[in-house]
Amino acid sequence: MSVGQARSKWGYARFGSGRIPALAVAVPSGMILGGAAGLLAVLAGVSGPSPVLGFAVFAVFFASPAAGLVYVLVVDRSTLAGAPARPDDSVEAGWLDKAAAGSFTDLVLVLGITATVLAFIPREFPVDLKLVLPAVILLGFACFGIRYLVLRGKN
Repeated sequence: MSVGQARSKWGYARFGSGRIPALAVAVPSGMILGGAAGLLAVLAGVSGPSPVLGFAVFAVFFASPAAGLVYVLVVDRSTLAGAPARPDDSVEAGWLDKAAAGSFTDLVLVLGITATVLAFIPREFPVDLKLVLPAVILLGFACFGIRYLVLRGKN
């Protein structure tokens, strides 16, 4: 960002040498993606007995997250008011890195111990991966969240 250009609360998107408000790109894009999701729901047959209502529900509920994703992808951080120049050097980024590394270690340890114990049990266990895999993901979320909160509380 050149000297003298004002920062804004919502930021700008850069396209070539020009810049436009990031929300001017994100909101219409989110609406288009929401409409596409609604159309896809109707074509896939998951919109229920009323295709128009199903389209509207899918479009409305998908448009906002889609607009948020587009905004995150197009906004230039240097145009945001109050954004740090180097966010990777912040204390919070250090907490995040330590929590992620620790939670990965926790997962490897817990899954390794579980696999070892199950290997020595003579009885077969029917396992439904539709339950096991989400449980592993939830364990990862919990480990990360607890570690992050502990690290944040220490400082």
